[in-house]
Amino acid sequence: MGLVIQRACCLLIGYAFGCLQFAYILGKLVKGIDIRDFGSGNAGTTNVIRVLGKRWGYLTLFLDVVKAVAAVLIAASIYGYSEKYLLWWTGIGVILGHNYPFYMQFRGGKGVAATIGILLAADPRIVAFCVIPSALILYLSKYMSLASLTYMVLLLTFTCIFYYDQPHGVEVILLSLVMAVSGFYRHRANIQRLLEGRESKIGQKVKIAADYMNRKGKGQADDDIYRSVIKKEKQE
Repeated sequence: MGLVIQRACCLLIGYAFGCLQFAYILGKLVKGIDIRDFGSGNAGTTNVIRVLGKRWGYLTLFLDVVKAVAAVLIAASIYGYSEKYLLWWTGIGVILGHNYPFYMQFRGGKGVAATIGILLAADPRIVAFCVIPSALILYLSKYMSLASLTYMVLLLTFTCIFYYDQPHGVEVILLSLVMAVSGFYRHRANIQRLLEGRESKIGQKVKIAADYMNRKGKGQADDDIYRSVIKKEKQE
């Protein structure tokens, strides 16, 4: 029972930090918008870059990584850094909070930046082996989604390499599998667009008012929000 409670506590710690949904928060603070109403509709770094610009996108990335690091380090301070499986449970909680925040009707992001922060705190070796190839994929292709999927595959691969013979190693590997599967599931629309050649490349800026008008024409927009957004955009 004690081990179950420890895992549950780690999940709760992670979920609490994961619910700090900075893409959503910055969208509200910077433009007074719900970031999910624009661009790809995702509450994550790439969409913030498209809608609000690189400065706010990189800030979102940084804050999402930091919140995951903080959650894992708090769990480590309670249960010990050597208890890797509990750090991974904390990471699962962070991803759940980031992807399914209760105050956003459980419609959050995709958890890639959060996963980077989780592993940066729990096992920096894995981050080093995952981030460099993924960054190269991003540089060559300009597809953030492709780089993110590469990262998820490498995450699982190197977790298997490092933990297959460690205490609770199977549990850590299974939790990494959950992270990777979650990443692919949250990117399912991106995968479809990649296969069809319709995926947007990073750096393609979205004009908020124009994007909103497009959604409005499809019956996916709200007039009151649109009027406030276009007023702000005209002032810039």
